[in-house]
Amino acid sequence: MAYEDGLAKLESRAKLAKAALWLFAAVAAAEAVGEMLEAMGAVDIAVDDGPLALAIGLAYVGFTLAFFGSVVVVAMWIHRGHANLHEAGVDGLEFTPGWAVGWYFIPFANLVKPFQAMRELWAASHAEDDRFGGETASEVKWWWGAWISGNILSGIGTRILLIGEGAPETTAIGNTLGAVSTALIILAAVLLARLIGAITAAQRSGGIAATVFA
Repeated sequence: MAYEDGLAKLESRAKLAKAALWLFAAVAAAEAVGEMLEAMGAVDIAVDDGPLALAIGLAYVGFTLAFFGSVVVVAMWIHRGHANLHEAGVDGLEFTPGWAVGWYFIPFANLVKPFQAMRELWAASHAEDDRFGGETASEVKWWWGAWISGNILSGIGTRILLIGEGAPETTAIGNTLGAVSTALIILAAVLLARLIGAITAAQRSGGIAATVFA
């Protein structure tokens, strides 16, 4: 009964997480449009006060709020997914539910550990013997590649904007990189929503049980 309760919680949290990720993707798309408009010189929210500048500013604020909201619900889903593995008695797990979430907030380690934890969650949920390889982990690799690439480009773009101090050339480059990074982060959000659905379905269909009783 406890395991069934865990599956019910996972499914409930999956619905919330996917909804939050799709909302975030929509708001992020609006931000990407704003970044491209700034890159082309059509608007400058630092000095303009018209309706377009206001709309872009609201999109930037919405991006931040939607991002942190999705972080909370996705973290809840990740914790529950790993907890189900432990409660089902899956052997050889490297990550606890707490650290599967906690590694996202540890500098440098968060470049690798969250990927490994998601790979373990995917593989164990799908009853795969090789938890650190195989073509079935490609979904996780694409998600993580988009996420890391987006964040790296975002950091570079922000750095260029700060160094340029408002110069038109550097503003265009910085905002263009920002738009590209936002597009990659949108891709990562969509891929994560698909991962959440696939892993949740695998746990419900008995993938964990196959691992334990094989």
